Amino acid sequence: MKILYSDASFDYRHTDTTEETIVRGKIAVSGEDISTIDKVAVGKVPELKQYINILELVAIARAIELASEKQWQDNSLQILTDSKTAMYWARAGKIKPAVKTEAHENALEYLKKARLLFGGVITFNFVPREMNLAGHLLEIELEKSKPHE
Repeated sequence: MKILYSDASFDYRHTDTTEETIVRGKIAVSGEDISTIDKVAVGKVPELKQYINILELVAIARAIELASEKQWQDNSLQILTDSKTAMYWARAGKIKPAVKTEAHENALEYLKKARLLFGGVITFNFVPREMNLAGHLLEIELEKSKPHE
């Protein structure tokens, strides 16, 4: 079984201060011979301020997509995330109607396509933040972008 870690980050203050119709963030995937950070954007939804779980779901889908591109002989994959919410959404393949928005639906559709592309068995499990290798990548990236005195 191959193991990949996924994580996401975004500046929640961005949603209130921008006129853009998107929310920007970063996702990371790490494990095996994969170590990447991607910039991502999701469509802005009126009244929605919390996008982190959507971005975490996108990170999970990206991990599966990257695993598909590797064409590993092992067709079983474990995705480790520090987002229990995104983990449960990925496991269920759905989001409660009371919470779901177009941005959620788009992330879920990406996940479904990535799962089909992978074609093997995928499990989704929780890992504490301090043990999330993808989270470590994002922390390093954040440190690089801070202004140094």
